[in-house]
Amino acid sequence: MKVTAKTIAQHLNISPATVDRVFNNRGNVSQKTVKKVLDKADELNYRPNKSASFLSKKKNLRIAYVIPTYPVYFWKEIEFGIKNALEDIQDYGFDIEIYKVPYKTKDQINVVKEIVQSQSFDGMIICPTDDLSLTELINAEIEKGFPIYTFNNDSPSSKRLSYVGADYRDAGGLAGELLNHFTKQSKNLAIIVDEVSTFQMKEKGKGFKEFIKHYNDLNSLNTIKIYDKNVEKSLTHLKSTVHKIDGIYVASGVLADVAEQIKTFNLTKPPILIGHDMNSEIYQLLQEDMITATICQNPVYQGSLSVRLAFNHLMLEKGIKKKENIVKLEIVTKGNSKYYYN
Repeated sequence: MKVTAKTIAQHLNISPATVDRVFNNRGNVSQKTVKKVLDKADELNYRPNKSASFLSKKKNLRIAYVIPTYPVYFWKEIEFGIKNALEDIQDYGFDIEIYKVPYKTKDQINVVKEIVQSQSFDGMIICPTDDLSLTELINAEIEKGFPIYTFNNDSPSSKRLSYVGADYRDAGGLAGELLNHFTKQSKNLAIIVDEVSTFQMKEKGKGFKEFIKHYNDLNSLNTIKIYDKNVEKSLTHLKSTVHKIDGIYVASGVLADVAEQIKTFNLTKPPILIGHDMNSEIYQLLQEDMITATICQNPVYQGSLSVRLAFNHLMLEKGIKKKENIVKLEIVTKGNSKYYYN
């Protein structure tokens, strides 16, 4: 049976309002009564409802949530997760303001400084670029007592309080395993990465290369960079060599764009294409067999969990038990894609 303040009041034959005054330090209660209430609470193993307590105290917290602008479809899913979490906790005085920032270190640094200098926020959740300057900035604010949490892309060398997201070395390794499974014995592979070498991109590349180095039949591995998110321009030279490539791992968020570009080459046998995430374009390209498989990491859950962890830590004053909260990787193919896109 749940023990409440009303239960304690009934045991002591006093009013619930008196018990409430004791628990919330509102005064007008004798020390003798205070002792009786606290002793009875201890005896009955009473645990206060902290959420209700915060409601009664009208405590308000405001958190800055910093996200990139690209790829748009992915961050919309993150925002959906944020809004889902806020529906449950916003009434407790916990609110989020979302900042959408180009994925460039200088832009993020400027926004982080703006947020901190405004003194309008009680903490920050950020998807950071992996850059020493940003890491130093995170550390400086943490040391001043300003809580910062990372998600989706980590800054593990910083003093961030916690991280929510995938293990990207595992993600790269999984992509390598999938290419190994779907390609034939003689393997000529390529990996497509962003020009900005974030922690996430580095880890995907490491995981992928660690797996494929065990291939006994690997002939070649080419690295292709996407500049300024311009897939068509970045892949221009690929048209003359793509017929020699057995499989491509798209480590950046341009899987659909790469598939559409390769489609224009009108190949009799397109290369096996493995990448990340899900949207309407990726779903359709899976049905057309232009994409063989995609690795998903549940962005809605990431958005929701990152908010809830900050809420639990700042509002409910719960300790951070896990520094890394790793979301599971899920392989999506044509056969099960309908369960991942509605």
